[in-house]
Amino acid sequence: MSELPWALFGPACLPLGMTLVNLATWPRGRDEAAGARVSVLVPARNEESNIEGCVRAALADTASVVEVVVYDDQSTDRTPDLVRALGAEDPRVRLVQGEPLPPGWIGKPHACHRLAREASGEVLLFVDADTVLEPGGVTRILSLMGERGARASAVTAVPRQEVESPFERLIVPLLVLTYTSWFP
Repeated sequence: MSELPWALFGPACLPLGMTLVNLATWPRGRDEAAGARVSVLVPARNEESNIEGCVRAALADTASVVEVVVYDDQSTDRTPDLVRALGAEDPRVRLVQGEPLPPGWIGKPHACHRLAREASGEVLLFVDADTVLEPGGVTRILSLMGERGARASAVTAVPRQEVESPFERLIVPLLVLTYTSWFP
C-alpha cells in the first residue's frame, strides 16, 4: 500500500525536474544586441484583421529591422491592399504576390521559401501574420544569436498567448508547460 503514492509521485518528478533545469539554464534575450540587419518575413493569407498590427509591431524596432516582407498567398480579402498602404507609409514594407504552388509544395513552406529568396537582411525572422512582436522583441531574439551570446544559429520564440475563455485559461498554460517539462 505504501508503494502506491511513490508509483504516482515518481513519474511526476521527471517533468518537474526538467522544468527546474530549463528554468535555470534556458537563455533569455537581453535588451541589447549586435546590429544585425533583420528581414521580418510574414507569410499571410486572408489576414486583413491581423496584418496591420503585425507589420506595425515589426517596424517599431527601427534599430535592426531593415525590411518587412509580406508574402500574400492569394488572399481573397483586403490583406494585400493593407500591406500596400503600409508600404506607402514606410519604404521598408514590401509585398510579394503569391503564385500557384509548384508541384510537390504546400502553402506555408512555399511562402517561407519565397520570402527567404526575397529577403536582403543578414537575419531572417519569420513571423506569423496573427502575431504581434513585443517592443524590443527583435533585439531580444538577436541577443541570443549575436557574438556575445553565440549559442544559436536558429532561435524559436514562443509567443505569449492571449486567452479569454475559462477553458483557454485552463488549457493554454498546460501547452507551455509541456515545452518546459519535456524538451531539454
